[in-house]
Amino acid sequence: MVMGETMPTLLVRYGEIGLKSASVRRRFEQQLVADIRTRHALAKTPCVISQTRGRLFVDSDDWRRSCEILSRTFGIVSFSPVTKVSSELSELTKDVLDFSEPLLFNNASFAIRSRRSGNHPYTSQTLAEHLGKAVLDRFKEKGIRVGLDNPDVEIFVEVRDRNAYLFSSALPGPGGMPLGTQGRMLSMLDSEDAIASTWLMMKRGCSVLVVTEEESLVEPLRNWYPNLKTAGPENDLMALASKNGCIGITLSWGLKEIEKRGAIKGDLPVFYPLVGMNEEETKGLLARIRG
Repeated sequence: MVMGETMPTLLVRYGEIGLKSASVRRRFEQQLVADIRTRHALAKTPCVISQTRGRLFVDSDDWRRSCEILSRTFGIVSFSPVTKVSSELSELTKDVLDFSEPLLFNNASFAIRSRRSGNHPYTSQTLAEHLGKAVLDRFKEKGIRVGLDNPDVEIFVEVRDRNAYLFSSALPGPGGMPLGTQGRMLSMLDSEDAIASTWLMMKRGCSVLVVTEEESLVEPLRNWYPNLKTAGPENDLMALASKNGCIGITLSWGLKEIEKRGAIKGDLPVFYPLVGMNEEETKGLLARIRG
């Protein structure tokens, strides 16, 4: 990746937010932006966030630290370090050639993956064909070839109005919805499995108040939710939830435990996020949370 001495911009993608109505989407986007900004502030890594429809752009003085933050920010599907260039065809072609040179090795197969938003004198397909030919012509001495299925090197070109963004990889985020967009939950954090059930509710966009006696169970979740609040043990979970403005309660119980203990009575709904997961799936999720 050719970045020179400058820090790369991080292009951030989200999924479910884009399916909402315009007003809800704007509200959720604002919440995601606020969450990213807060996490950077807590990490003492100031950032600048800009956005276009369906995309956010994050710039900071420590882009690697920003990558760590974005990888644990709910609502983000994936993100990429990108090089920002002009969408004008002749300039874009030159920049793609410069970007491609360090990526292509002898006899490598490659593919240009292009997408476009806005008005341009080319389509996504014709742009990919044009850039692919330019790359083949420039680096023919390396014996490179086009390989659209499972290529050795993928060069992504995302054109948005006057700008284009070049990147060669996408890093995963946790997905889900931004924290705080789905109300507040009270979560009983009394076991390893409860870490997983609490995390799943956070992924669905719920802010969480955890009830626990073991601080060691809280620490893995703080990596995903820096401002996580805790409360001491309480016999009446319904009363505690209502007192703290929670809209429901989360428990880590499986079906056998639900049958054994019976339903918790009260006016608030109770959620059991692990009911549909087996032991191996839960272990895998815990490894991801702690990873």
